[in-house]
Amino acid sequence: MSVIEIKELTRSYQMGEHTVHALKGVNLTIDEGEFVAIVGPSGSGKTTLMYILGCLDQPSAGSYRLCGHEVAHLDDRQLSRIRNREIGYVFQQYNLLPDLSVVDNIGLGLTYAGTPLASRRAAGADLARSLGLEHRIAHTPRELSGGQMQRVAIARGLACRPHLILADEPTGNLDTKTGAEIMEVLKRLNGDGHTVVLVTHDPSVASQASRVVRIVDGEIVSDERSQAVGPKRESARVEPATGGRVTDADVLRIALHEGILAHKLRSFLTMLGIIFGISAVIAMTAITEGGKQRQLEQIRQIGMNNIQVRGLDLEGSRLSRLRRMSPYGVALTDLEAVRTYVTGIEAATAWKAIKAEVRLGDKSVDDANTLGITGDFESVVNFHVGKGRFLDARDEATFARVCVLGAGVAKRLGLDGEGDAWRTTIILGDEPFTVVGVMSSKRFTESDIADVSIQDRNRDVYLPYASLRTYFRKEDRASRLDAISLRMSSDERLLEQSLAIKRIVGDLHNDAEDFAISVPLESLRQAQRTKEIFNVIIIVIAAISLIVGGIGIMNIMLATVTERTREIGIRRAVGASRRDILRQFLAEALLISLFGGLLGLALGLTAGFLIEALFGFSVAFNLWIMALATLTSMGIGVVFGLYPAWLAAHMNPVDALRN
Repeated sequence: MSVIEIKELTRSYQMGEHTVHALKGVNLTIDEGEFVAIVGPSGSGKTTLMYILGCLDQPSAGSYRLCGHEVAHLDDRQLSRIRNREIGYVFQQYNLLPDLSVVDNIGLGLTYAGTPLASRRAAGADLARSLGLEHRIAHTPRELSGGQMQRVAIARGLACRPHLILADEPTGNLDTKTGAEIMEVLKRLNGDGHTVVLVTHDPSVASQASRVVRIVDGEIVSDERSQAVGPKRESARVEPATGGRVTDADVLRIALHEGILAHKLRSFLTMLGIIFGISAVIAMTAITEGGKQRQLEQIRQIGMNNIQVRGLDLEGSRLSRLRRMSPYGVALTDLEAVRTYVTGIEAATAWKAIKAEVRLGDKSVDDANTLGITGDFESVVNFHVGKGRFLDARDEATFARVCVLGAGVAKRLGLDGEGDAWRTTIILGDEPFTVVGVMSSKRFTESDIADVSIQDRNRDVYLPYASLRTYFRKEDRASRLDAISLRMSSDERLLEQSLAIKRIVGDLHNDAEDFAISVPLESLRQAQRTKEIFNVIIIVIAAISLIVGGIGIMNIMLATVTERTREIGIRRAVGASRRDILRQFLAEALLISLFGGLLGLALGLTAGFLIEALFGFSVAFNLWIMALATLTSMGIGVVFGLYPAWLAAHMNPVDALRN
């Protein structure tokens, strides 16, 4: 059976304006089991012929059949499979990968055959032992002699059990003794059944082959058999893998160990743009999100769908002028009119606050806010009694001397224990009141929202509005109420309803500007829209950083492709397809961006917690934003790594090996 059949094979190169004819109508047939030496002077075309025989180069014209397959009809995947399964290369320059151990260099071709890592390492170790390298298995090529490196190259060529071994000047860089040892290995392999084609310029090396083909100026000038072909023996060689292609796990392993970890500092510097961009997004959105949640909590302290009518603090001539227009300021008549003419009100309350010392025995609280309230206070402000009961309509109707204490006031008076605090009589100012309830403790934060004030309800004392008006001194020209608060049934018409309330109250006050309408939820929305604009600015800045990081990845990957040209050629020679090379370099770009994204995520989380600890800002990390940021960084890596990976995949294997 013929392993190689060549008919009228030509190969021409264009060098500027000149055409170089490296091969001119070559005809050659090599049968299975032969040991053929191709000899000739430098520039005769023997190396070009070797590259074509090894499917690394394509002829310009003519026919080349390898093991019965017309090579010209095969695509890149099929050619890569042939290089992986049918051909074993032995190069003059050894062409070992410097960062891989002996056993991993031997198993490189098995990687692209889909053989699992453990199996190919076992096979590599067996081949290494068969060639006298059992004590050098864990060493890298830098720690080997020339003869040992050539033995590793031979073992690599045998790993996938090829029909054909191509040896290009295998003894050219070796001393006489080592060269003789390598020739003995090749002859033994030929004796075991391998077809061996040897390229050399040394007549003494060529004479050891069973057939010598001489080539001069691109033409075969002689073809002589120097000795009879001896009987062949079956070889105990490694069985080829059946997987068919390199696995995703191996692609990632190659990208990580031979790409990123082999150049740690450069890889880290490449990640910096990604790291800073992601960390900025995480930290800044956490601050913004924390602010949103804080503001939302503040709105809950007031009541979500509320509209408030507040009396303004007036002094001097303005107070006198406005009281002539509106003698009572904000009053119960305003509340009654609003409830009559505005739809969608679920609950309403109103209050008036005074300052009054609170005493119980020898304990006193002089900074409490005493509020006379009416209506559905608990429901409107979302604040409920914890012990006892709250004030009711009967208390209001009978001017009852009863009160409810805020949790902070009760604690300072010693009424926060398990006893019946509502049976205790306290002194408000100079008036006795019976405690009928204690409110639940409520978290208090200062308002971050313009036009929205939040009161610390834990320092409040509540009594019926009628009782406040009856038992405490009234200030001249003061507004009858400090505020009216309305809880609406929906937040969809708050602005429309607030304008209607403003018109009604304005008419009752004869257009006196002694009140203000506030919609806390709308103020929150405006504040959050401002924060969203800030978020957009941060995201734009981060996007620029990510793009710069992506350009950095592209730049480094282009440099990596250039400096790893020989590696690409070696991988192609042992069976890597264009798709395999593309996946490898894309995986490197993806891992760089992924690690950059994860480091940016960690830095952003750390920065957020530090900002919260040092400056008191509330932070809230959004898992969706963190996931999206990390995925975006990976996308940046793929997009900007695609072009360098494409260049690597489409690199000419012959040019790569000559680099």
